[in-house]
Amino acid sequence: MKKKIDPNLLIAIGVLIASFSALFVYMKQASIMSQQTEILLEQTKANAWPRISVESDLQWNDKSLEFLKLKIHNKGTGPALIEGVRITYNGKHTSNWVDLFEEMKLPDSISNSISNKNVYNSVLSANENFYWVQLINDPNLAKWVYDNRNKIMIEICYKSVFDDYWLLKVVENGYNSIEKLETKKSPISLEEMFKQ
Repeated sequence: MKKKIDPNLLIAIGVLIASFSALFVYMKQASIMSQQTEILLEQTKANAWPRISVESDLQWNDKSLEFLKLKIHNKGTGPALIEGVRITYNGKHTSNWVDLFEEMKLPDSISNSISNKNVYNSVLSANENFYWVQLINDPNLAKWVYDNRNKIMIEICYKSVFDDYWLLKVVENGYNSIEKLETKKSPISLEEMFKQ
């Protein structure tokens, strides 16, 4: 004897299967939309990506250095917010240009007169550049700094408008290396800050 299946039960099972199917489709759509949102955010970040470099501008006259200038350039596509600057000489941090020249044991016979611009807490627009420091008043000062350049390390921490952080290191022979940081704050402490 065959048992008759209640049509209401079949309808209920069908509705249950349809509900689970709809739930699965919605979850899949939400996952795809989340991935698309992440891709759009990454594209937006790429369109606002700063890339700072420090370049030296030297002028020679008959094998004699006349002046030395350091230029900061944002070669990226978005603004760079400079969060910190650290300059060390032989591994010891310095707090300003006078302090750096003292660490370098600059002779009293050489003028320490420079022209400089404050970098810390500044904003560089995309493709903006300016001379950070200019050693143009005394060729002896330019030569002294140039001769000791391999003992000087410059670090600049900067961020994008999306709070992504990078650390630029200018080391031996002016080589620039950039590291994207995983943290959301500058690794340069206030005690180590170069304040110009």
